[in-house]
Amino acid sequence: QLKACGLSRYMILALACASRPPPALACASRACARPSARCPPPRLLTVSSTGWEGPGLVEGILSGHLERAGVDLSYWDLHGFLLVPTAWLLTAGKPSLLDEGKDPLTRRASFAFIAFILAIAVAQAFVWDSVGAQIGIWEFNPQKSTGLGAATLLPAEEIAWLFHHVVKAALWQIKMGEWRLTAAPCSDPAPLEPVARAACNAALLAAWAAGVAALVGEDDSLRCLGLVASFFAPVFALILNLGSRYLLSHWRLFVAGWLPPGAWTVAIDCVGQQQRVWRFPQTFLTGVATLPPDSSGVGLLKLDIAAVYLVSTFAVTGTGAIILAAAQEFAAQRQRQRGGEASEAGRAGAAEGEQEPETLWHLGLFILHGAAPALAE
Repeated sequence: QLKACGLSRYMILALACASRPPPALACASRACARPSARCPPPRLLTVSSTGWEGPGLVEGILSGHLERAGVDLSYWDLHGFLLVPTAWLLTAGKPSLLDEGKDPLTRRASFAFIAFILAIAVAQAFVWDSVGAQIGIWEFNPQKSTGLGAATLLPAEEIAWLFHHVVKAALWQIKMGEWRLTAAPCSDPAPLEPVARAACNAALLAAWAAGVAALVGEDDSLRCLGLVASFFAPVFALILNLGSRYLLSHWRLFVAGWLPPGAWTVAIDCVGQQQRVWRFPQTFLTGVATLPPDSSGVGLLKLDIAAVYLVSTFAVTGTGAIILAAAQEFAAQRQRQRGGEASEAGRAGAAEGEQEPETLWHLGLFILHGAAPALAE
């Protein structure tokens, strides 16, 4: 009858498809027609849950491969991921500034930086990490970590992580101190303007006060950020006031030394969540997360936790950047002084013999003089 009406075979086929949709579309239509059904928008990427029952990191890309391979990582296994850059920095990529043939003062300053930051940063990290665990901001899976009993809420792997992370970040910062692209200053070091320095100190003081208030306040969702601000605002104040003259001239040294190890640690944290090694209850987080959300609406890359890793990493690398930049400026200044004295007196050999050898004490006074000339005098 349709042919008799003059319709072609293609029009007949189109009418047939319209009257009977494909099975997949028909199922979707029936599902959306039900009042209780929800039709999520199509996604190319889906993130799994962050709780203990999460199926994987990224469905169809990472988690599917991990599940098919039967991968079940413990906390000690995650140290293997952290060991990748550390092993390179201790072997083939060992910083040349640690070699005996390099500038003696810079070499001693590099080793002193590693020893100092291990003692100070690990001790401070143990305190704020324990406080976070006591509050409940982070929890460790007892089946995938080694508990230490009533002595501490932190497992043995977490304490080892503190040392491992600090060593990795410190070595990477020293490595950046030998690459010309990152170590060469963009301009001569110069202190910040007094107004700018005062404004930065006031902002850090306000951040510390707000962090303490959030940490002891009644809003649980701000406790993680409060922990970060209350423990690290004073550290950032020390970095600002001791190394403000290098923030602009050596900004590439600061950024290159901080961002790669910080980002690597954040990535390992996402794997740790996916593998259910640790978890972060949403009660103590702001809820701001990146990556496409899963069915629970939470992504693995959480703003609060990323801030913990990035800020704690900069506390290590920022200190090293100041020491390396100051050692570079100090060596150049002493070389100019020696050259001037030798040419003026006409006795280069005698002038060199009278020069007092540089020590870490002299470098420390030089840093202090650059930060507070009146105090150094």
